[in-house]
Amino acid sequence: MKKLIKIVLGIGIMALGVFVFVLMGKKETALEPPKKSGPPLIATALAEPKSISYSIEVTGTVNAKHKVEVYSEVQGVLLAGKTPFKEGNTFYGNETLLQLDDREYRAQLLSNKSSLVSQIAAMLPDMEMEFPEASKKWEHYLKTFEMDGPLEVLPDTSSDLEKFFLMGKGVFQTYYNVKNQQERALKYTIKAPFTGTVTESNVNPGTLVRSGQKLGEFIDPSVFELKLAIPATANRYIKVGKKVKLSTLDDDQEFMGELSRINDKVDQGTQTVGAIVEVSHKDLKDGQYLSATIKGTEIKDVIRIKGNLILENDYVYIIKDSALALQKVRPVNYYRDSVVVKGLSNHMIVLDEVLANAYPGMKVNY
Repeated sequence: MKKLIKIVLGIGIMALGVFVFVLMGKKETALEPPKKSGPPLIATALAEPKSISYSIEVTGTVNAKHKVEVYSEVQGVLLAGKTPFKEGNTFYGNETLLQLDDREYRAQLLSNKSSLVSQIAAMLPDMEMEFPEASKKWEHYLKTFEMDGPLEVLPDTSSDLEKFFLMGKGVFQTYYNVKNQQERALKYTIKAPFTGTVTESNVNPGTLVRSGQKLGEFIDPSVFELKLAIPATANRYIKVGKKVKLSTLDDDQEFMGELSRINDKVDQGTQTVGAIVEVSHKDLKDGQYLSATIKGTEIKDVIRIKGNLILENDYVYIIKDSALALQKVRPVNYYRDSVVVKGLSNHMIVLDEVLANAYPGMKVNY
């Protein structure tokens, strides 16, 4: 019995070995050597030079064309106004923005005006003796002098002797001191230079305002300027007065502006120049970002290709005799993901895709 079991096991082991051998043979037969691949199939484009409008797309910040930083030239306590000087409040042209307490300064001004009147009155008796005809106009000046009104201009002198006489009495010195104080008194009231809106407020009523202190910012929200940095080479294609298409960064709103100025100075670091676009719209806000698309004059004998096809030193691949060859080009306008180039002749076949491990002389199918 044991002998029979051994015979059966032996036959089974032999059968298993034959099966494995046959299976391995089939796998070796199935593993055929790979076929050699031919030249890669590539996408190409036929060069057809034509005239294309110069285009540039840049982003910039909108700023109010008329913007003033409000400073105080005098010192005093800020008084509460009819309309608070707060962000978002609107003031009309020549309306009072801020009013400082000027009572003490006004009292000093009145005191000096009184001194001027007294000085002129004291010199009249001598003037009647020295210059009888001139004394009449000075008497009239005293009679019409208003202490609470603006300081009137002194009468004209008829001769050098009269002028020297007045100088000796100190009339001119006192007059110009009072005039200077009167002008300074006007600075206690700060008026709106135009109709606009407060965008920054740094003071509250009741606080002491010091000379030179910044009180806030005031803008005209009806006209804005968009400052853009454009390539210095764009000057030859873009001119002042050109209409410019503007849009918010999310493309939710569009506006139309006009190129109003181009700076002649080139930024050495970026090789760009500043271009100013003027735009008006009720929905624009100071400090807002906008994207601008500027169309310029036409560039002749150029074609537009994908920007990633430009190699170092401004070369592109073309196809010659079913092989890649380098062709020198001159980029003249970058716009989004494309570039407008010169240097490609009519009917040249241009590689229209990025090909890995490409090299001059590489055979290709197209």
